[in-house]
Amino acid sequence: MSSQRPVFPRDLVAGRYLDLFIVGGVSAVLAIRFILRITGYPSLGGARFHIAHMLWGGLLMAAALLVCLSFLGNRTRLLAALLGGVGFGTFIDEIGKFITRDNNYFYQPSIALIYILFVLIYLASRDLQMRSGITREEYLVNAINDLEEAVINDLQPDERDRALRYLGAIAEKDDLTSGLASLIERASVQPRRTHGMLRRIRRYVVVGYEAVLARANRFGGLVTLFVLQLAVNAGTVAFIVARAWSAQAVANASDQQAGTFVIISISDVLLIVSTFIPSVFVVIAAFALRRSRMRALRLFHRAVLLSILFTEVFMFYRNQAAALVVLAFNLFAWACVNVVITRELRTGAGS
Repeated sequence: MSSQRPVFPRDLVAGRYLDLFIVGGVSAVLAIRFILRITGYPSLGGARFHIAHMLWGGLLMAAALLVCLSFLGNRTRLLAALLGGVGFGTFIDEIGKFITRDNNYFYQPSIALIYILFVLIYLASRDLQMRSGITREEYLVNAINDLEEAVINDLQPDERDRALRYLGAIAEKDDLTSGLASLIERASVQPRRTHGMLRRIRRYVVVGYEAVLARANRFGGLVTLFVLQLAVNAGTVAFIVARAWSAQAVANASDQQAGTFVIISISDVLLIVSTFIPSVFVVIAAFALRRSRMRALRLFHRAVLLSILFTEVFMFYRNQAAALVVLAFNLFAWACVNVVITRELRTGAGS
């Protein structure tokens, strides 16, 4: 534990907000470009004006900031992360207009620049979380934040246990830490509310997950889910690349001077590599499942996040329709694995 007092105490569970911000931003970029293409790039504002969607992105980011400044609680942070991510993606999608003299939205390197920017944001934020030891003040503030949920959203078992772990990690105990620990231990833990569409969806996901676990020996359990995600991503990439190579071979065959040799483009190489890396994580997750279900789920979570951050970008460059379908599947898988990891943490069954 670090003894240096932090100027800005870190949220020790900020990773979930960061993931939501990144996923929302990447999804916004890909969805906007797909919608604009199928609608013929319409102009909003009539003959005289053009209301760029960058402005809507700015409004969403302002809304995220106002939500954070006006309300408390973890749900507020989740909503702000989603609004901010979608707003930032909508904003940065028009980067081509502002780095070229002719305001070229279709500037070819734009997607690559957007992708690099998201990756840098992700890496910088992760580095900030892991850069130095956690201070006493950070443990205290995070414990108080979890206790805050007892008033706002009903204290959950995992939130109580996490707060007590934070306080237990403080080496030098005083009246504040002891009193806070006693208060958290006495706080009533409430079952999570079941009404509301999102909570019903989460409950259905958990029920399905438990059904998979109950049939693990017969149907392969979670391995089946891992393989399905791997098959959808790798299969789609293989289809895109094979179709492009086939078209090039036919074109070369019709040209007597070119022959039938297929030249592999850089975009194909990047697409294949960006599929291979998350696929390795999925394979490792499948093998890790026997030793630790939680470790396997975390590896699978990283694989899905890598697919959204890396594979989707290059896939969208090659085939927008296929990329959007696979993006929807990856977002569903990402949401489901988040629900399942939360369930494992609450029940302590992640062994």
